[in-house]
Amino acid sequence: MTSDSLPHWCDARATLPRLLVEQAGRFGAKPLLRAHDGDLGYAGLADSAAAAAGALERHGCVPGEMAAIFLPNGRAFVQAWFASLFAGLADAPVNTDFRKSLLAFTLTTSCPAVIFTDAAGLEALRDAEVRLCLAGVRLIVIAGTMPNASLERAPDRDTARLPPLVSFDELLGSDPPGTAWERLDAAQLASVRYTSGTTGPAKGAMQSHLHILNKSRLHNEILEMTADDVLYSPFPLHHNLASINGLIGTLQAGATMVSSRRFSASAFWPEARAAGATVGHVLYPLLPTLLAQPPSDDDRRHALRSLWMGWPHPEFEARFATRLVQIYALGEVGVVSWRRGGGATGAAGRPIAEMEVRIVDGLDRPQPAGVGGEIVVRPRQPHRVMLGYLNNLPATVHAFRNLWFHTGDAGSLGEDGELHFTGRLGDTIRRRGTNISADQLESEVLRHGNVRECAVIGVPAPFGEEDVHLCVVWRREPGDAEAEVAELLAFMHTRLPRSYVPRYVECLPELPKTETGKVKKGELRQRTAFGRRWDREAGAWR
Repeated sequence: MTSDSLPHWCDARATLPRLLVEQAGRFGAKPLLRAHDGDLGYAGLADSAAAAAGALERHGCVPGEMAAIFLPNGRAFVQAWFASLFAGLADAPVNTDFRKSLLAFTLTTSCPAVIFTDAAGLEALRDAEVRLCLAGVRLIVIAGTMPNASLERAPDRDTARLPPLVSFDELLGSDPPGTAWERLDAAQLASVRYTSGTTGPAKGAMQSHLHILNKSRLHNEILEMTADDVLYSPFPLHHNLASINGLIGTLQAGATMVSSRRFSASAFWPEARAAGATVGHVLYPLLPTLLAQPPSDDDRRHALRSLWMGWPHPEFEARFATRLVQIYALGEVGVVSWRRGGGATGAAGRPIAEMEVRIVDGLDRPQPAGVGGEIVVRPRQPHRVMLGYLNNLPATVHAFRNLWFHTGDAGSLGEDGELHFTGRLGDTIRRRGTNISADQLESEVLRHGNVRECAVIGVPAPFGEEDVHLCVVWRREPGDAEAEVAELLAFMHTRLPRSYVPRYVECLPELPKTETGKVKKGELRQRTAFGRRWDREAGAWR
């Protein structure tokens, strides 16, 4: 493999805006994106991005600043993303489920100069807990209907005003177009994608233009994706999979990507079929929900030849007549290893030629074949890993210690050189494809007035992976336990994404602790029987 065969490795002009301009010249009005709210063509996106970038520049936005995108899947998200890139801003998408402290945390760490959102997102930004984080925001761009009375003073002790609001339509209709994108360096920061927060608060992985282009290029090679393909990706655009691999991969290939509002097991195959999708994305933990759908004569009536990201699942592949491509990848790095078909669960092929992989113990000593440890990686080519974690130097130094990137994942290398992934090393819960930080969830629960202590663990779920189990110690023993638990769950629903809200709540008199006061989570997990606990999904005590 030579640099000549990989033109993006060291091409200083290889930036995302330049790629869009070049592809717009080739593909014109061809849809780059098909979403629930309409198509977005190559040339149309390039024109709108340049126009909006010019308006952002006139509003005082400076290349190198950040833009937060707090929007759901759809045309506006992609237009906001490329408007930011064309203005020389690095984008930092925000999970639209985030509220209060989770939203405040993301905005505080990204320090955006501009926020793209809609009416629903604006309501979340109005919250007094969040509004205090907006002091450095120059403007808020509203997609869709502009709200009335948008600049009123805060209704409580906080007297901070919202930054000025601007209609996205106004930006898109601006003239002259921006030119900052013509001066961008391909190795500089382009985008930030937040991790799931597996061992603590989420971290913003900083990705250069070259890093993004190389990750998405490999995505296309693995899926054998060309301009004739249609990619179906029903996952959120704030995530690496749908945005960096999906949309940018589609842009490089000259193909079309179909995006839905959110993943739905019942809608997955009908939507893919209607789109004429030839390749797609799926998360392995969601396969049981797809298999649980009633069998249909339409199960094999589709054009999806390959689905990205999964371990072997013969039953799924046989029923739906498609192929799962096995991947081991991280947002900070991209693909580390992959294979097509066969192999045991957890086996993800040999490491790619551009990546050196080791298994190490707690002192970073290499482990022999077949012995487990932490997976660490080191690129053999430039621009193959992230730049670092945004505004988090300690986490960056810790991840890159001893000149290797530490994945935080457990695994081993087989005698044949095949990489095996066995799980996360950190304190995390894997629920339906989402990594949930126990630490972050516990911090939110402790904000409730009657919670003295708590611990969050994962317990086996019916369809595989885990459900969230909350152990709570009350400050004041409630007279009506069911009512108190219901009130606690309602409290969490206002502060957390719905996937984070525990299924089980177990009330305990105390938590087991070490002599230094740390909760013995291993003891909580390893119990042979749980105490009386409320099952939110069943609406009953168990």
